[in-house]
Amino acid sequence: MLDIRLVIRAKEVLHGRTKDLGEGGLGAVIPGNIAIGDVVKLEFQLPLSNETLSLQAEVRYRQGFQYGFRFLHATERQRELIRQATRDLPAAP
Repeated sequence: MLDIRLVIRAKEVLHGRTKDLGEGGLGAVIPGNIAIGDVVKLEFQLPLSNETLSLQAEVRYRQGFQYGFRFLHATERQRELIRQATRDLPAAP
């Protein structure tokens, strides 16, 4: 799991933990109320990296405090960093 920082409309900041991560988006547990369709900024650091990724994402699903986010406008470099990090991570139990 990765710690993430979620910025909503540049006013509210929520913190959560990822459940799933791929180059197209991520799933996270976030204690807050975010509407499906909202666009937010996600900030997180990949394992073995000192660089913080900052990506815009759209809320695609919600079930309680579990959310699914689809990255918007991710660069090829950002997608490659995520690909490299997830390739080396162990599968979730």
